[in-house]
This record gives sequence, structure tokens and C-alpha cells, in this order.
Amino acid sequence: MTAGQTPRRAGRGAEGWEAKTLRALAYPANIVLGGLAATLLAIPVVTALPAAVALARALHAWRVDGDDAVFTNTFREFGATWRRTLPTGAVTAGAGALLLVDALFLVSRLGTPDAGFAVLAAAAALPVAVVLVLAFLAIPVAAARHRDADAATWRREAARLVVLQPVRSAVVLVLSTGLVATCMLLPTMLPFLAFSVPGYLALATWQTEGGASGGGPQDATE
Repeated sequence: MTAGQTPRRAGRGAEGWEAKTLRALAYPANIVLGGLAATLLAIPVVTALPAAVALARALHAWRVDGDDAVFTNTFREFGATWRRTLPTGAVTAGAGALLLVDALFLVSRLGTPDAGFAVLAAAAALPVAVVLVLAFLAIPVAAARHRDADAATWRREAARLVVLQPVRSAVVLVLSTGLVATCMLLPTMLPFLAFSVPGYLALATWQTEGGASGGGPQDATE
């Protein structure tokens, strides 16, 4: 009887190894495909934040519920949330465009007698850029945690996450901006990683507050 049981044990072991291999392959695939879906949705620029929200909700469903259809879920979540997020997305897109124009102008003045003023102006604009990036990272996390809330609730929750967890906020900010800057050196990686890796990092960092891992919509009363 023992000899007859051995092949079944080996079979279970092989099946477990295959399942682990498939999960390991699915992990980078979902990150890359989710990032691609968000990039496609963000092409109009004003939909960049709505795309980030949709991706965060799809990544959250993958982390918490095991739903690994991240690519298709990103489009589905976009359809469910874009009306709530488009006004905020338009504001963030406009602010980002103004910061980019200012940055280009200030860089062009560095080799002129106005270089000192350019440096001071850049220092004054830096806090605005930090707030914008943190909003772009935290609002999607709030939307993933509180699926049925309105946009105002998501904004308040995002502000709460940033203010009450300054260390984690700083970690997310530094790692995310560093990643995007690195991807800019390899532009072919931007469509696949610029949205997904910062989004996943923000979810993993901010959703572990209080020792819980991967809080979901039921955490709205925290």
C-alpha cells in the first residue's frame, strides 16, 4: 500500500511545482500587461489619473481576491470609475502640464544671467510637484480601498494616507519617481512599467497600515 501511494505523492508534488511556476510567470505578466492597459487608457492625457485608478483597482483585486485578469479588469474598472475621476484627472493633468512648461523654461534659463532666479523658482515649484505626484499615487489607492465611494471621499482618504503615514509616503514618492526616471533612460519600458510598478508599490505600502495586508473596500471605516 505504501508503494502504491508513492506515485500519488510525487504527482501532487509535481503539480505543486507547476502551479508555483505558473504563478511566478503570471506575476511579471500581470504587472506588464496592467501597465500597458493603463498607458493605452492614459493616451488622452486628461485620463491619466482615471487610468491609474482603474489599474490600482485591478491590481487590488489581484492582490486580495486572486483575480489575475489585470489587463481586462483595468479596462472594466475604467468604465466603472472614469466619470468620478475625470474632473480630478483634468485638474492634475493641467497642473502637470504647467509644471512641465515651467521646468522647460527654467532649464532654458540656467545658462543665462537669470540662472539664480531659475533655481529659486524651481525650488518654489518643487513642493507643488511633490503634492501632485503624491496625489497621483494616493488617490488610486483610496479608490481601490473604497470602491463605492465618491471622488471627494477618495481625495480625503488619499490626503489621510499621506499625512498620517509620512514615512511610507516618502518611501513611495522616492521609489516611484526613481523608477520613472530610470524608465526614461529606457523609453521602451515606460508603457509597461510607468503606471504599474508605482501603482503596485503604492498599494503594497499604504495598504499595510495597522499591520493588515491588503485592506479592501470593507476598510472604509478605518
